[in-house]
Amino acid sequence: MLTAKSSLGTYGLPTPEYFGQADAQGILSLKQRQYVAVTDDIIVQVVVDAETGLFRAKQARELKPSGPLMTRDSEGRYWLALESGDVILPNSSVAQIAELFRRAGGSVTQFSDITVARVLAVTGVDVPVLSDVLARKLPAPFLLEDSVRRFELDQQIQAIARTADERLTRFKSIEDAFEADCDEVTLRMRRFFPELPKTAAQAIWRDTSAAERLHMHNQPGLPRSVAEQALLALRDVRLARACEGIYLDSVSSLDSDLLVLQMIGRLAAWPPTVRVEIRQRVDGDVLSAIGDARSATRHVLIRQQEGYVTQHSGERLPFQVKDLYSVVWGLLLPHQRQLLGISDAPAMRRLIRAQPLPSRQAVSEWLGLGPLPSDVTRATAQHRQAGQLRGGGGGDPESPKSFEDRVRDLYPQLSDEEVSSFVAERLKSNPAGVLTRLEKEFATLRDELAIWNANGASPHAQTSGPEGAPAAAGQRQAREQFSAKLQDIWQRKSVSKWGYGDFHFSYHVDFSDELPTLSARFEYVTELILTVKQPGARIGEFLDSFPGIQYLMVTGVKMEAFPLGIFQMRQLRQLTLGECSLKLSEATAEGLSRIETLNLLNLAKNPLTVAPHVGYMTGLAELMLYDANLSSIPTGIDRLKELQVLALQGNNISDVGNELFEIPDTQDLYVGLFNNPLSSVTRQRINHYLENSSLDRKLEIQTEDVVSDSDSESESSESGFSTGSDSD
Repeated sequence: MLTAKSSLGTYGLPTPEYFGQADAQGILSLKQRQYVAVTDDIIVQVVVDAETGLFRAKQARELKPSGPLMTRDSEGRYWLALESGDVILPNSSVAQIAELFRRAGGSVTQFSDITVARVLAVTGVDVPVLSDVLARKLPAPFLLEDSVRRFELDQQIQAIARTADERLTRFKSIEDAFEADCDEVTLRMRRFFPELPKTAAQAIWRDTSAAERLHMHNQPGLPRSVAEQALLALRDVRLARACEGIYLDSVSSLDSDLLVLQMIGRLAAWPPTVRVEIRQRVDGDVLSAIGDARSATRHVLIRQQEGYVTQHSGERLPFQVKDLYSVVWGLLLPHQRQLLGISDAPAMRRLIRAQPLPSRQAVSEWLGLGPLPSDVTRATAQHRQAGQLRGGGGGDPESPKSFEDRVRDLYPQLSDEEVSSFVAERLKSNPAGVLTRLEKEFATLRDELAIWNANGASPHAQTSGPEGAPAAAGQRQAREQFSAKLQDIWQRKSVSKWGYGDFHFSYHVDFSDELPTLSARFEYVTELILTVKQPGARIGEFLDSFPGIQYLMVTGVKMEAFPLGIFQMRQLRQLTLGECSLKLSEATAEGLSRIETLNLLNLAKNPLTVAPHVGYMTGLAELMLYDANLSSIPTGIDRLKELQVLALQGNNISDVGNELFEIPDTQDLYVGLFNNPLSSVTRQRINHYLENSSLDRKLEIQTEDVVSDSDSESESSESGFSTGSDSD
């Protein structure tokens, strides 16, 4: 379908030695003229054709270009001349493309070649995807099915609607009706992903296993794999819809406008001194911008309804809503329009439509989307989601944003000074690599939390009852609030100054089921407090993401085994795990004994069974192990010179051993042993120890027969909170 002329005749020129590198579009510029390479030795001068938006060959002496239209070859290295009516399509047979469109519910005969090429580009259907779908007799990718329908609808509306407003209204009305007419499965998925298109939901359902369908039928949430596919589908739909908006006249999309503005700014002849910004309101954030930020002239486009009003260098122009192309064209001076080769706003639209779509990475950046998380594979959804957009390719192309803007996207609360400090200190060795890693980590965090939310409450969790436990909707809302809090914590939205002071995270867990397992690491969080409002929450591997914790207090969150993530907390000072159903094995008790940095250890009201050795915790000041199902006191207590509280009441201890009596009686220490089945021999030894102590004795032991002189100290041991200052 693509035919190259054998010769460009008199349009070809020898390539000068002093030519520089071509830009991203393959354009060579010299003295405000544009050239393209047709071979290594031959170049052709080109200008933008006002009618088609493509580049047309011209001779230097011509006022009106007479040469053929030009396009890049399949490798993007050289340029070819097109015969009239030619258009680039993938290197596949017309029959293959026709079959694919038939499976997508359309027909190539209803579209021009240009429209077919655009549909394929928007949906990312390239030769490998096409071959795989046809060879394996798979359904058409859902993105293709969705876009074919929308392109067809756009054509139908253009034929009957006279005004832009009428086109927009008709398209939206028909689309809303289409999406509303859906089955129960789609409605189920939309409870967690409200924007999921019907075609995507149906494609995901077709690929679910029998076990996944049974899960969706019997349990309130979605299986993890289904939630992952929904997340990937939503991302691909948003990217495809943004690209669709470039070509559809019946659609007005902010995402498309953000993409179009960036494509305008990357035209070879765009004047960099013209600064254009898109905002939602006058004092809102900059959503997209082109041109030099230091330019004295700044044009702010404020979105109103389906168009824009303009604010020029702080002075708002008369209220008149226009589409993006009309506004941008109106900002240019006559000579700037001439350099771009455009005579009016429609010519600018044609010019942009003639450009190749940017890479997937670039579109994602311009829309504020993070990169795909590395642990969410696309392999199982490839035939549905159609892989990359045209030009997306593999790998991770460099972000088009500056380092400063990328830092602001990650940490929106930072001031300009803090952003500069972050770039100078954290990014000095490998700025692109560090930022890419952080962007992927945050993208992964958001997606993991979305999947966790979609998994729903445990089937064993109460949804009603006399105590008024939250219903399923309340559970879902509680999980979403917890997810939002975690994202805020990652972005340091509560930190006033970067890198200074401790970071505190406290939360009342009011949902059942297991806390999320996350790939992100909240290394800057030094204090973590989790309490529960209702039973059923389980800790899982949640603590693995908090290696920098110094103060940890978890109350009521179930953890039948000691969380291994605690062993990674190298600076842990105070550890409280209360009423967590915690049991210690010999191995975990040994691991716990090696946390030598502790000055407070509170494992009260847990069925521990095994008492940890505490002799290595030389700075320990408070040890609370009451109501812990222990039959012996912890070993190593005689080595703890800083110990002030030893709460062992409410256990099954009958014999206290010898170490207790080796502690000097001058040590300021309270020992609680009441409500234990102490043997008569043990009671006699305690009484003898106390009766024969020195006059300056400070050590107190409370049993059922001997009451401590200090009620306040007893109350302190009961509560499990510190009664003295830290030893550090």
